[in-house]
Amino acid sequence: MARNDQPIIIKKVEDDGGHGHHGGGWKVAYADFMTAMMAFFLLLWILAASDEEKLRGLADYFTPSLSESGGRGDGLLDGMVLGPDGVMTGTDGPRSDVQLPSFGQENPLAVFDSRLRDEFPQVVVEYETRPDGTKTDTTAGEGEAAETPEDPSQADPIQAAAEAASAAEAEVQRDEAMKRVEQTIIDKVAGDSRLEDYVENLRFDRVPEGLDIQIVDKEGRSMFDTGSARITDRTRALLRVIGEAIIDMPNSITVSGHTDSVPYSQSNGYSNWELSSDRANATRRVLVDTGISPSRITRISGLADTAPIEGTDPLAPENRRISVTVNFPQVPRP
Repeated sequence: MARNDQPIIIKKVEDDGGHGHHGGGWKVAYADFMTAMMAFFLLLWILAASDEEKLRGLADYFTPSLSESGGRGDGLLDGMVLGPDGVMTGTDGPRSDVQLPSFGQENPLAVFDSRLRDEFPQVVVEYETRPDGTKTDTTAGEGEAAETPEDPSQADPIQAAAEAASAAEAEVQRDEAMKRVEQTIIDKVAGDSRLEDYVENLRFDRVPEGLDIQIVDKEGRSMFDTGSARITDRTRALLRVIGEAIIDMPNSITVSGHTDSVPYSQSNGYSNWELSSDRANATRRVLVDTGISPSRITRISGLADTAPIEGTDPLAPENRRISVTVNFPQVPRP
């Protein structure tokens, strides 16, 4: 045999299956897991979609109905126990000393909602400060709700006293501000040789809204032409003094016109209502011309003879007047 004629050797290797398919066991576990999750979410959906009555019925269905008196109760056998011969009887059976579970029997819905299990949760308030300044640990909710004082000032007398003092001080400041306005107007009128005789035609009243400044008629010293809404020169001068005294204040202003009870002589439908309204509007124009911001005048009104000065005859000339009210907000009492 020649050297190049060597025999051909064929080697056959058989696979032992070590890297073969692992089987389908994992699919079974995965299917069981998905089934459990589907059942869980289905249960959540049923609980969310059911009303309270259905939930209570479901809770009653799963509530333990074990008897605490030897097997007698309101369960399936209606309090009857089985005797030695298998005959139902109502005789007393042997009692057990084992404490039977009572969870869910008082309130079945507590099985599904943990918030219903503790009606009065324990709430610990650390370092509660008493009125005398001492600090204590306080536990609220021992079978009853924590008491809350009806009057907040009783819980903190120091704060109540401070609020009362602050309100009293603000009331004093409000009163002093109105006094300054009143005195400023009187001084300016008395210091003007043209107006010093008309100080008595000014009237100042404290009303709930603030300071009411009125220009009134006097016997023999009229501030308005009879039956006319035209502002005379002396009335215009007084209104300018009032406007200059309050021009730098932020307070709002209301203007109202008044007449006496003498009926209007004309028969064209023009009455004391129109006359008082026109006088109030004419007063507004003078105040704006003096420099008062129009936005500060919040209302003008004509009241005719419906609001005479207290204690006067409705026909008295004092009831023919213009009222300029400077609003000072009242201080709320604590």
